[in-house]
Amino acid sequence: MRRSSIIMLIAAVALGLVAVLFARTFMGVGGGAGADSSRRLRTVPTVVAAADINFGEKLAPAKLKLVEWPADNVPAGSFQRIEDLTSADGRTAMRPIVANEILTEKSLATGANRLSTAPLLNPQMRAIAVPVNEVAGVSGLIFPGDRVDVFFTRQPEEAMPYAELLAQGVRVLAVGSDTNLGKEKPEVVKTATIEVTPLQAQKISLAQTVGTLNLVLRHFTDEARVRLETAQVMDLNDGTITRLVRKPGAGSGGGGGPAGAPATGGSTPAPPPPGVVVMRGTTESVQPVMGK
Repeated sequence: MRRSSIIMLIAAVALGLVAVLFARTFMGVGGGAGADSSRRLRTVPTVVAAADINFGEKLAPAKLKLVEWPADNVPAGSFQRIEDLTSADGRTAMRPIVANEILTEKSLATGANRLSTAPLLNPQMRAIAVPVNEVAGVSGLIFPGDRVDVFFTRQPEEAMPYAELLAQGVRVLAVGSDTNLGKEKPEVVKTATIEVTPLQAQKISLAQTVGTLNLVLRHFTDEARVRLETAQVMDLNDGTITRLVRKPGAGSGGGGGPAGAPATGGSTPAPPPPGVVVMRGTTESVQPVMGK
């Protein structure tokens, strides 16, 4: 055998051995990583919501399901059996729960516990109930979760009535005693509970004692804030500059004489007919109003 052939054979064997060693090393490392990954991804059965659950709704098996969840990431207070949530005492949602959310002790109340609206509040916010009726409550078309503006109207004893905007874009927490965000049927109730700041709660509390409150429904995506001046009776027009104002009746007498002085000739002059003051810009004119 020629020397070159022997060298090529030895080189091929050496390369084959290197390939085998490399493959075994790679498979060993991969197998170890797979085992470590398997240990890291160890899962446990965990109860989650199979569908949206409303505040105050009692849990039912149809609304629950089991999923495999990484054991290292299971929240504290979670449940591993559906039966633990549907026993005789039962559990009730203390806040709205969305589908596929893990159920925990903090989000549920037992049958003996009192439900509260407090979990629905955002931090630093307050809940206040305002009286409503078919008019003030937009004919019952306000539902939990809607956004409303709060207007205040007052009739002072010796002044003209006026209206002001007290709060904008506040969230409706409950209509009557119903906090169900999935409510679909309109209902006229006596109160609505809204979420406000402490300052807004203070103003609304005072406004309820001296005037009337009205809720004005707005689009739930509308977050714009507007600046409104106090509206008075004289502002009740369509925005044009022409305004009709009834002129008070003028006193009797004429010719520049003193008021109440008897007229010459033994007859009393007829009082001027009632008139209407017409304002066009800054120009004023009086138009007589003819009787029938």
